[in-house]
Amino acid sequence: MSGAQGPATITIHNGVSHTVNMTLPIGNGVYNQVVYLNSTPLPNNGIFEIEGVDALQERAYAGAFGKCDLNCCIAKKVDKLLGCDCRCVKCNDALITSQRVHLLIVGIESDLTQIGGDPAANTGIFESVNNKYRKAQELCSDDCGCNC
Repeated sequence: MSGAQGPATITIHNGVSHTVNMTLPIGNGVYNQVVYLNSTPLPNNGIFEIEGVDALQERAYAGAFGKCDLNCCIAKKVDKLLGCDCRCVKCNDALITSQRVHLLIVGIESDLTQIGGDPAANTGIFESVNNKYRKAQELCSDDCGCNC
């Protein structure tokens, strides 16, 4: 984070919120903070809405995506494909589902790059990516089971 010298906060929201307080250095210096999700009330997976506020109450917005659960789902479905030959259609469902989940992941990542300074536009983007994430979870709900 960078901004006006003085006290600043970063709030991360994903169903619950976690706030990190910091003091920004002189001269718009950059302050780096690593947030280990396991030491917060935040989940490890999903869409994370991030808002930074500096000492002048200037706001900046970002988004992040925890996708371990969805990557695990794709891996499990691809494992099913290993037992199929080129002419076998019994694995088509696993292939189609893994492709759809992958495309939803790419869509989420692409959408999150559009987060900017307009809170109203960001609200629409976050609604869209949350819908995509829920759809990907729905597609994976049959057998992911990776505990990630």
